[in-house]
Amino acid sequence: MKFNRTFKRLIILIFIAGAALLVSCSGERSPVLSNVTGRAGEVVVVINNPVWESDGGRALGEVLISEYPALPQMERMFDVVRINHNAFSNIFKTHRNIVVVNVSENYQDTRMYVRTNVWSRPQILLEINSPSTESLHSFVNSNRERILGELEDAEKNRIKQYNKQYEKHSLREELNKSFDLSLTFPPGYVMAVDTTDFAWVVFNPPTQERIQGVFVYQYDYRDPDTFTPEFLVNKRNQFLRKYVAGPSQNSYMTTEMELFPLFDEYMQEGQYYARLRGLWKVQNDFMGGPFVSHTTLDEERNRVVTVEGFVFEPNEKKRNLMRQVEAIVSSLEIHE
Repeated sequence: MKFNRTFKRLIILIFIAGAALLVSCSGERSPVLSNVTGRAGEVVVVINNPVWESDGGRALGEVLISEYPALPQMERMFDVVRINHNAFSNIFKTHRNIVVVNVSENYQDTRMYVRTNVWSRPQILLEINSPSTESLHSFVNSNRERILGELEDAEKNRIKQYNKQYEKHSLREELNKSFDLSLTFPPGYVMAVDTTDFAWVVFNPPTQERIQGVFVYQYDYRDPDTFTPEFLVNKRNQFLRKYVAGPSQNSYMTTEMELFPLFDEYMQEGQYYARLRGLWKVQNDFMGGPFVSHTTLDEERNRVVTVEGFVFEPNEKKRNLMRQVEAIVSSLEIHE
């Protein structure tokens, strides 16, 4: 009997210790959270009417609904659901993307705090505290890219987590064998072309017109002007004309040159990347859509590597589909 009482006390102590550990690991709350709610690309903005209608509130709204780059038709970066603070109930607190704006003279200056997994997971919360709507306006104008970047990264990271959880490992193995690199693909993608310098992995649901594709191509690094938009577009067109035939005779994929691709550069984990965003078309046919390519230098092998995602979805919105392929593209790992 004494053993039973001791055993029960031990179980209670273990339970209490475990609960304390859950609280301490998260700071203030248990990490056992429900999955996020809301649609992909949607943001809940918690801000009271007077602030929302001020210059600062309007500036924030304009940032969130600004145009997603390089799509055939205009689509907003995010779909905004705006509510007052007194309406911010539990039904909204589990949303995937939340922006909370507080304006009070108690704040000395305007600051933005980024928090994750507060009421659900994987969730992002941007909390902007400001002493006035004028200060809020100035802050938003100066931090446009940061605000969009935090939300955009959160959207892509959710896709990456899904892809990693349900990864199709056979594609990783094939690309590793052919290109000494890896990408993380979700189920449904298949290898369509696999050569020594070009691979094409495609998702084409049998009951839909939709095509989501990823190209991988490589070539020797010889030209110091490689990482310029003109060089990258010309190289892209060479590979696609050779390997990506269209549905009709003498047709092939190429770049839409009337709207020249957008170009930017960035660093990720110490590695340089050049990025193109633009429109593709099929020469001598009527197909087209958006693409995004990331190009980097593999110094160890003295080669240039490009990974590109594209979407074909006629008469439908493409923003979320582009985020999906870019999440695959940005999972690139070049092996040592």
